Amino acid sequence: MTEKNEYDLTKLTKPDEEFEGSYKIVLRPISKKEFRLDYWTGSFLMAAVAYLAVSGMLLFYYYQSGHPFSSTISIISSVPFGYALLTSHLYMAYAMIVLVYAHMLRNYFVGAYKGKWRWLQWILGVILFILVYTTAIVGYMLTYTYISVAATHVGELLIERSIIGRLLPGLANWLVSILIGDGTTSQTFSHILGLHVMILSTLIIVIAFVHFFLFEKSGPYGVKYDKNEKMVPWFPVNLLYTIFLSLMFIGVILIFSAAFPQVIPAAYGLPVYGTLPFPDWYILPVYKLMDTAGYGLTTGGVPLVIVFFLFLLILPFIDRYSGSHPLDRPMITAFGIFIIIGIPVIALWGASQPGLTQTRLLTMFMWWGLTFVSIATVYAMRFARKDGEER
Repeated sequence: MTEKNEYDLTKLTKPDEEFEGSYKIVLRPISKKEFRLDYWTGSFLMAAVAYLAVSGMLLFYYYQSGHPFSSTISIISSVPFGYALLTSHLYMAYAMIVLVYAHMLRNYFVGAYKGKWRWLQWILGVILFILVYTTAIVGYMLTYTYISVAATHVGELLIERSIIGRLLPGLANWLVSILIGDGTTSQTFSHILGLHVMILSTLIIVIAFVHFFLFEKSGPYGVKYDKNEKMVPWFPVNLLYTIFLSLMFIGVILIFSAAFPQVIPAAYGLPVYGTLPFPDWYILPVYKLMDTAGYGLTTGGVPLVIVFFLFLLILPFIDRYSGSHPLDRPMITAFGIFIIIGIPVIALWGASQPGLTQTRLLTMFMWWGLTFVSIATVYAMRFARKDGEER
């Protein structure tokens, strides 16, 4: 039976009879069958948040917003283990973006946004997704390389061509001045650093704890407990298991950091002949949207990105399917497949043809081609399942 949403937020802090969770300062025990790694993507994300907070504070000691590039190079060359610190901070941010996708898509396909407080947990998760992306991009701007300055200019362009910029240009200009100051190097990077460290990172930590609180209150989605099933206490078993997984995860990131140290691009202002500013991999899909005719960022691309996030935010309220299996929710699943196929395709397109403007015909062919493949895949699987059940 599908759990119904509860919209009365005054009941949020009241005890729940089925699950005892963090609202009683008692973390929820789990069953042994929940020790599957796909149930722990949220724990990996919390480990990533903790590592980024600690490594970010250490980097904050050495970074000087008045000399952004030279202080970045100084961290690498003069600070003990500075190269490992900077590289692991970057790679952990990469890992966090991958985990956010994995965590969100898993819960998307299993329909984990349905339920008493799960709708609110999902909305906070989408907000965290946006914040993680924004924080990564803002952090990427801090090095004062020719790429980071190009990203800063793209950010200004997005604000100016967003709905706010089109309807209220004065407000858009004010937002730009708040975010990046008066355009001087010192004030620009001072504002970006404050945005990265004080505002966005703090919001992520606060919302992540509320998200975790709601998980403890609702419990895992789709897990059915047998009568008299033995539960494993949170302390010490779950705690030790979480610490073990977190340390293993951080260890893998540190090994990668030692094996593949970060390469800092050239500083802004140095001659870089024949080099096109090329963003990090996780920005490539949006980067390519700038080149697609008709739906590019210069025309309708910004509304397209906004509609994508609005869809995710209102998903718990528009998914009216009664079944919980992905194939029982065909159009929702088709859109999920569109995301899984579309984002890498657009990213690869951006990587192979950076800065090359696409025609309207090719753009339309790509959008409708992806849509057809996504819907056809779902209905082909539904047909195969029905055929299997009848035999």
